[in-house]
Amino acid sequence: MANQLADYDIVGTVVDDGVLPCLTARRPPRLGGGEGTVSIWVLGPLARAPLAAARGRLLAAAAVRSPHLPQWLEAGAGEWAQRPVVFVSAATAVTGTLAAANLSPRDKVVALAAAARGAHALHEAGVLHGGICPQAVALAGPAPDGAVLAPPALADGKRPLVQVGYPPLAFVDPQLLRGNGGRWSDIWAIGATLRYLVSGSAPFPGKDEVPVVQALAQLLTAPAPAPADMPAPASELAQQCLSTDPAARPLTALEVADRLDQIGRQW
Repeated sequence: MANQLADYDIVGTVVDDGVLPCLTARRPPRLGGGEGTVSIWVLGPLARAPLAAARGRLLAAAAVRSPHLPQWLEAGAGEWAQRPVVFVSAATAVTGTLAAANLSPRDKVVALAAAARGAHALHEAGVLHGGICPQAVALAGPAPDGAVLAPPALADGKRPLVQVGYPPLAFVDPQLLRGNGGRWSDIWAIGATLRYLVSGSAPFPGKDEVPVVQALAQLLTAPAPAPADMPAPASELAQQCLSTDPAARPLTALEVADRLDQIGRQW
């Protein structure tokens, strides 16, 4: 493990799954606030998004206050794993992610509801997250109630994607791939994440193995039917979120969060 990212001294790795690495680092003196550690998410290669544009979106997200979002500190650039990357630091301590946590299906649904509330807070501030997936639901306290939503992805939703890493392609709304991203894209991703967490099946398995341009035509078809063993309330919500027609999806992530909480209570 490298021990430096910009002026952050890296002291540990929370998760490094090849999608959204999360690190623990010492808080640089220039940030004030005394000694201690911070969490750092490595969002992707710097070449994928100009730093100024990425910082603008990430700073807009950092201004949003919600118990379901980390207390972000700054967005920056540095070298990690021998490549220039964009990263975000946060004062919130993270212990893991929903992708790697050993939780019951009920607790996974409740944690996803918290992340959906974080997404809604961003949407109300005009910020698209664009990266909701199991790896982006971070555990910052006792599970499942301590879940928070990791920083937004680098894509702004206004231009077609030509490559992805975070989030994995299987969790990217086809509208976002086409450059027509909006809150409906995050709602699609919540549905894809719900389906994966409950059934272990992504809507479009294997799509990360093909180029985005080739995958787009395949993604524009309806997702595969929900697995037969997926509980009906969760299946119905997931399939509604995954509709190819954004107008047929739930209107807000808050509505999705409320339905997720209800599913969790009935589990």
